[in-house]
Amino acid sequence: MMYSLTGAPFYDERNQCYKKIIRINKFPSGPGPLQQIVKRVRSPRLSHFDVFSDNCSSGSCCGNSNAFNPPCIFVLCNPLSPHQFLTVDELPELMSFLIDNGYKIDTSITKMLMKSNVKPSNDLICYISDISTSTS
Repeated sequence: MMYSLTGAPFYDERNQCYKKIIRINKFPSGPGPLQQIVKRVRSPRLSHFDVFSDNCSSGSCCGNSNAFNPPCIFVLCNPLSPHQFLTVDELPELMSFLIDNGYKIDTSITKMLMKSNVKPSNDLICYISDISTSTS
């Protein structure tokens, strides 16, 4: 299974500041270390123009949204502090976690997409895949 990791603005209500957290495009399939650090959260409105429906069911988030700020997102949490979202400043720790737990950072696909005319996201960090599922 392949996943994309992106940086995204997130308003930290507790500290009343914006942070650039690390998002993953979907919840990881099958049990594994990555699944343990991914959390589905309701995305805070970045603007009073963002309108969400309250239809956020288990498994997936749906409802009226725009591509820049969907109503629910999947975020990566710090493996050592599961209640804290990982920020882009913690990329070295994330990369170590991924490599140590059998995930491949797919630099060839990431480079190819970054060079193409069709960019998946301005805040693309990388694509990753689970080595155990990609070889079966």
